[in-house]
Amino acid sequence: MDTEVGACFGGSPPPTCADMDGFPLYDAGDIMVVKTGIGRRSQQAADAVLARYSPRIALSIGVAGGLAPGMSVGEMVICRLVDHESNRPRAEETSVFCDERLMRRACEVSESLGLPVREGSSLTVDEAAWGPAEKAAHHAWKRHDIVEMESFWIGEAAVKRGIPFLTARTISDRADHQIHQTGAMREDGTFDAEVFQAWAQAHPELVQDFSERVVETRIAFGNLTRFLSAFLPHLAAPPVP
Repeated sequence: MDTEVGACFGGSPPPTCADMDGFPLYDAGDIMVVKTGIGRRSQQAADAVLARYSPRIALSIGVAGGLAPGMSVGEMVICRLVDHESNRPRAEETSVFCDERLMRRACEVSESLGLPVREGSSLTVDEAAWGPAEKAAHHAWKRHDIVEMESFWIGEAAVKRGIPFLTARTISDRADHQIHQTGAMREDGTFDAEVFQAWAQAHPELVQDFSERVVETRIAFGNLTRFLSAFLPHLAAPPVP
């Protein structure tokens, strides 16, 4: 989303973007940020970018919903692995595994900043998990810690090319939180203010609860921005022989 792109640049306006097969690409020299949009669009974005460039590292970053009970808003989750919900019926191993060295460094950076952090796992889904019942059903499979909609596809594209991969996400809503379906977030990751205003006028009784979720989301984005401001410069530095 636009707000996740902003977190990559410390909350400052990102540099001018170029078009990469229909996806915005922000080139900051040693770091490139691609706004994949929401869901399976990220598969096309990752394949397009990684086919044209040869990055040393690929990341999937942003916010995520909590699945595990007891997780707090703003908590950093550094993932060991990512699954996709469509692979649930399969007997063979389908997980995408994150790079252990990147995991360790991400945890060290989080701890040095005083951010709440844990190692965990992520479940990528095609439809957003809006409420506690859906989140509980997702958690029941392999006890994943978080749920989001992009990381599996980005990780799969990276790993098959031999590129070290990491998913790092902050919790924007807990397992017991209900998220309201306003319809305002477009698939390309941009926000439609007119659609949101229409939803708010039609559901005034939900506006207060929605506002509380917005406050929690700001906490998540604040911690994500702090983390990336310290972590990305480390990744951009030349590797130590």
